[in-house]
Amino acid sequence: MSDLDVKEGVAVVECCFASYDEFITEYKTYRFDECSNCNGSCELVETDLTCTIEGRILHFSPTLVLRCKKCGNEFLPKHTKQMIDGAYRTAVKEKQTIGEFHPTGYKKKFEYCTEQNYEYDHRDYFNIPGLCYSEEHSVEGFLTPVYFEKEALVYFLAMLEYEVEIFSESYGYIAKKDSSGLDQYDWNIPFGFNTNGKLIMWLGDIDHMDDKTKGILKPFNVPSDHLLIDSEFYQAQIKCIFSEPIIEKRILINKETFISNINKKYSIDLSHLTDECQEHEKKVKRPVVFTETAVAEVINAYDKILVEGFNVSEMRKLYEALYTSSERNTKYTSWQSIKLIEAILAKLSLSVDNMDIAAVMSPLYILHDYRILLDHLLSAEKISDTKQHIVTTLGVQSFNDQEAIYNEEIKRLNTLFNYLGILSK
Repeated sequence: MSDLDVKEGVAVVECCFASYDEFITEYKTYRFDECSNCNGSCELVETDLTCTIEGRILHFSPTLVLRCKKCGNEFLPKHTKQMIDGAYRTAVKEKQTIGEFHPTGYKKKFEYCTEQNYEYDHRDYFNIPGLCYSEEHSVEGFLTPVYFEKEALVYFLAMLEYEVEIFSESYGYIAKKDSSGLDQYDWNIPFGFNTNGKLIMWLGDIDHMDDKTKGILKPFNVPSDHLLIDSEFYQAQIKCIFSEPIIEKRILINKETFISNINKKYSIDLSHLTDECQEHEKKVKRPVVFTETAVAEVINAYDKILVEGFNVSEMRKLYEALYTSSERNTKYTSWQSIKLIEAILAKLSLSVDNMDIAAVMSPLYILHDYRILLDHLLSAEKISDTKQHIVTTLGVQSFNDQEAIYNEEIKRLNTLFNYLGILSK
């Protein structure tokens, strides 16, 4: 419904209405979070806007519009249309044909967290589709997004009185345990991450927290970047679209699928130390910050679950079921879980063209490398060689780039156990 123009290096959104009635038709049209042109996801963005109504030219610098991330189309959200209507009425009353409008710095504050005075943008609440139409919350402003640096979660992860769970790629909850023991939690609220990596919570939810927790959050509070719609948090909270389990959890699900498929097909139970594995699964959480310590904790838990969590003697039985006597390697009786998994995958994938077994298996060997670094007293030379092997195998730039190492390792583990889960059916 708008065009994008560039004037003196500044992108300007332009919209034109031949009559005030035509504008009112748009005014009454509710704009959803999906683009009416291509069904892509829209996000709220700040931009300069020129709106012409019945020949009157109104310049707004800047204001908020909804922009489709797929096709780039812009749409006028509710609050912006209200502002345009007010500006047009003023221009008519004052008999002006051109008007320049700039932000006054006004920041509306809602009746939540008044003592903490968090920074947020009231325009998000009125402009982002679905936020100001909540019948569940009678006091205005509950679903106002408040933005924080993601490092805020690090504090809560380290404190036993809090529980943080990230159960999908960018959506989770934070809770404070009930010290009295009467209930599980004093409070439990959802949070998410937007596409800029900012931590987001609802203002009304934060209001339910105790004052100590609100105070901890305060230094991490940052201005709104308006990005919310294209997040699992918004999709789940506003549209009830549930996100997939976090990739770390999907790996564990596929491991169990593989074990179940083999048991059904061959009556061979590959599970081992199930209770112990479940304890280590509690440590499998996507790190909030990617330090060597945070990454190593998850990697070490995976080593226990995905390598030591298989019954080696039963895996040898599966190897014997898959390979004829003439096909078997003479040393297979001494093989441990990684080598057995590799041989099992090789046999299960015979129908798959050009599968690079070594590449698919590489993440399990990386788990082994990490275990050596964590659990053994090594010379400086051996530590350096092991780190270099991890870097080379995963194709990352440096061992210091723990986020790149972690993401590549998790991606490869997911691929491996996807294969095992599918090919064992």
